[in-house]
Amino acid sequence: MESFDRIRKRIFELTGFTQANKIDRGYSFEDKYLLEGGDERKFVLRITRLASKEDAGRKEEEFGLINEARSYSPLVPKAHHFGVSGDDSLCYMILDYISGADGEEALPALNRKEQYEIGLDAGRELCKLHGMDAPRCDHPWHERFSAKYARKCAIFDEMKINPGIIDLVKISRFISGNSCHSECRRESFLHDDFHPANLIIGDGRLKGIIDFARYDWGDPVHDFVKLAYFSSDVSIPFAVGQIDGYNDGEVPGEFWKKYSLYSAMTIVPDIVWSHWYSKETGSPEQVEHMWERVNRVYLDHDGFSSEIPRWYLEFEDG
Repeated sequence: MESFDRIRKRIFELTGFTQANKIDRGYSFEDKYLLEGGDERKFVLRITRLASKEDAGRKEEEFGLINEARSYSPLVPKAHHFGVSGDDSLCYMILDYISGADGEEALPALNRKEQYEIGLDAGRELCKLHGMDAPRCDHPWHERFSAKYARKCAIFDEMKINPGIIDLVKISRFISGNSCHSECRRESFLHDDFHPANLIIGDGRLKGIIDFARYDWGDPVHDFVKLAYFSSDVSIPFAVGQIDGYNDGEVPGEFWKKYSLYSAMTIVPDIVWSHWYSKETGSPEQVEHMWERVNRVYLDHDGFSSEIPRWYLEFEDG
């Protein structure tokens, strides 16, 4: 609790908390605490260590965007306070706590119909968030995204990793032949980490959307990448519902072209990130989980000979 102790007095002045319990779930390097007080109000405190002033600026922007996003979806928690420690080594934000369980825990306990309906609501709320227009940028999304992917591929090549069952030549041809679909007419706000672990469910319904730390701006369909890699593994009915809810029940062909392209273009970055994260945290199991993910996505699309994942087609048929 070393980071919390350095700002304890200030946090008490802002919230009057009487109890602070650390939250250990998630992949974030932030420290998170549930704060409780005598008036029964609960808050979430997020603490970020700062490497530069730019880090503080990004977190302050995130704080403002959370409150702006709340004007698009009432399921976004209110952000109350943002601050930087006296020695500029960390920053913090205080948000409303949303009661319930995260979707990874809650969805498997619900029946198929309930999971699908929560997925519908998740898709509708995500569509609302995408109503927030991206700020003007000198370089369009497809240029920024392609450059980022090229950097990840260069790192991957240096790592000389055996891709196993994944045919990278085939994937490369698929990406090259479909790269035009990364162009988008309109760029929007992206949550960029939208999956069950960042959704709060209670009383059989969707109650909250949390963790905006990875926010970005770009093609709205890119916000479905975590559905391919995480959500569909937790609950296929939820994943199908999210797609249906977002598209109001009629999924256009262009959606699938973008969805499959972004899913294919996430395989190499996921491999690179997982090896980095495993080294940083001393967690070799993260590499094992990654191979399970990327192999599953690769097979879901029959090696990317199919734009629509197998689980969506089978759910529709069954």
